[in-house]
Amino acid sequence: MSSAGILRRPADAAHPGLLRRLAVASMSLALAVVLFHGNVASALVTRGDDVLRAGDVEGAVRYYARAARLDGGSLVAADRLAFFLLMRRRAGDAARAYAIADAVLRARAASFERGDAASTSSLLADRALAALRLGNVRAAEHDFTAAAAAAGDPRYAFLAAHAATRRGDRAAAREHLRAALRFDASYAPARSLLARLGR
Repeated sequence: MSSAGILRRPADAAHPGLLRRLAVASMSLALAVVLFHGNVASALVTRGDDVLRAGDVEGAVRYYARAARLDGGSLVAADRLAFFLLMRRRAGDAARAYAIADAVLRARAASFERGDAASTSSLLADRALAALRLGNVRAAEHDFTAAAAAAGDPRYAFLAAHAATRRGDRAAAREHLRAALRFDASYAPARSLLARLGR
């Protein structure tokens, strides 16, 4: 090695401020991603809603999928994505909707994070609808029951009763219908089906 090579400073040593600025910029960017990914995911959900209002279900599903990828724990992003996959009715959509809803609900249960009752119950109902589409009536009944309890919504209890009826369990169906009427004594669909099944 020549003496000229020894005397030369390394290229990065010539600009010590540049390395420091790059490190600060990288850390700032990483921190922004961590801190604001929820906000970006929320903005993507809002954009998906706007696209959906314009009648573009495919575009909405793309935005919801991006939001769900960015914030895997978002109940709202998972709910929108699972629901519109189910409404789209393409091959594989029911299995994908089930997997999305299941992953978020399991992650929330494992971390003891509850979320708001409306979002949780909606995601439970999405998983139940996907389970029905996949032929797992018992799982659908279980999730509709949990959704009804979380939201106090007679419609979910009514859907649980229908799932129990599909399984041939009239006693369970009657119990679900009674639960629906406890949530709302004037809920006519539950009253009507309970009368047909016999108290």
